[in-house]
Amino acid sequence: MIKDRPYTITEIKKLTPSVTSFLFKADDGTSIDFTPGMFAMLKHVDSSTGESIARAFSIANEPPSDHLEFVISLIHGRFTSKLDNAKIGDKYLVSAPYGQFRFDIGSSKKFLFLAGGTGIAPFMSMMRYAKRLNSDMNSVMLYSTKYANELIYKDQLDEYAKDSSFRLVTTVTRPQDGDGWTGETGHVNAEMIKKEVPDFMERVSYICGPPAFVKACKDALISIGVNPDNVKAEMWG
Repeated sequence: MIKDRPYTITEIKKLTPSVTSFLFKADDGTSIDFTPGMFAMLKHVDSSTGESIARAFSIANEPPSDHLEFVISLIHGRFTSKLDNAKIGDKYLVSAPYGQFRFDIGSSKKFLFLAGGTGIAPFMSMMRYAKRLNSDMNSVMLYSTKYANELIYKDQLDEYAKDSSFRLVTTVTRPQDGDGWTGETGHVNAEMIKKEVPDFMERVSYICGPPAFVKACKDALISIGVNPDNVKAEMWG
């Protein structure tokens, strides 16, 4: 566990029109360990007034690491407006890790990942971690976004999907005329799960996203007979 350790922004990358990834590196170069799925508290301190503001963000990179990656929707809130104007070299304080949404890679050989929007972040940590371990786990991801141009980490997910051990199903809930989208549409529900993941009963399920998404997915899984003990969920908002 670290508390208010200085980290510096080393990379800023726009992933979609509204989502940006930020890479923070520990000023002292030390690594922290955490379980994929956990989150960090990121604190901004105003150098002129001393006022501080902090927010929780899921960690997107794999452990252990001397850097932390966050996937953030810049919605112009009190905290995200700071990041909207951030630049490489800016310093923040990090406290981590926190949370009970922890990926137990040894609990099963088969997993179902249900991600909504920026809820993709902890799943990137999980998959990157599995790659680092050369794990033989089998996973299916149902990934829901509002618009076709809001697919976060699209290139990396497509690359992962070339491996037969990972299947990606993306659904767009608000397809637009002319967006070129030809995949699934609509919200993740029981019928979609049964259609796309016929062996869902054999899998441990993880859900992350906004509250309505998490509740709908959890209810859908339980309605088709999944044991609640095999459903792990994290919501934000």
